[in-house]
Amino acid sequence: MTLAREAGISVQQVRNYEQAGLLPLASRTAAGYREFDESHRQALTAARVLVRAYGWDAAVTILAAVHRDDLRTAVASVDRAHAALDQERERIQQALRAFEVVVTHPLDADPRMAAALAQIARQDAPLRIGQLANLLGVRTSALRFWERSGLVRPVRERATGYRRYDVAAARDAHLVRLLREGNFSMTIIRAAIDEMHSSPDGRPERVGAELNRRDAELHDRSLARLRADAALVAYLDWRAANPSRTTPAAENTT
Repeated sequence: MTLAREAGISVQQVRNYEQAGLLPLASRTAAGYREFDESHRQALTAARVLVRAYGWDAAVTILAAVHRDDLRTAVASVDRAHAALDQERERIQQALRAFEVVVTHPLDADPRMAAALAQIARQDAPLRIGQLANLLGVRTSALRFWERSGLVRPVRERATGYRRYDVAAARDAHLVRLLREGNFSMTIIRAAIDEMHSSPDGRPERVGAELNRRDAELHDRSLARLRADAALVAYLDWRAANPSRTTPAAENTT
């Protein structure tokens, strides 16, 4: 098949693109063979760029709508995809600001956290809730709320059910206190805690480096989508200039 050969893909891939709606429906010969023309060549050029930048599902939504002449749906899908990137970028930036606070205020160097660690070592046992609250300068109700929110996870004494805070739980509580004092939202604090737990050694510097890597990756994805948008506009312009070759396709359910 000429179209597949020109694009450097398999014939089956071209069929998959058509069946998904990434290409207009092809006409058939009397023998049942598909016939592809310039409209399919133009669509395939746009489709391959869109799939790389937006992913298969979003690209299908966009181009299938274009081929139904439903530009409202196509444009709305593009808008949603860009909005999702913007929200992800904002979350990363907020998390980076949170970790800047942590890096400039090392947890174990803080006198309150140092006192909590010293007490755990002295009694050779985790702290009770009242002890930790007094050492960190927070209310016991705050520690209970942070636990209900999934931010701090104390263990429970089997016999009494009392909360016990080991070194890890005490550090989490101190991190939450520090970020709450910095007016960070609970959502960002939860993300910061999760990132700390996902890091091999829990070091804020390493977590910050990973967030910066994700931010750079997000920048590349944004640029890729801008290039895909340009390819989509070029395809729309071609369709507008060649209306006789762009009959709207019926919904393809095969």
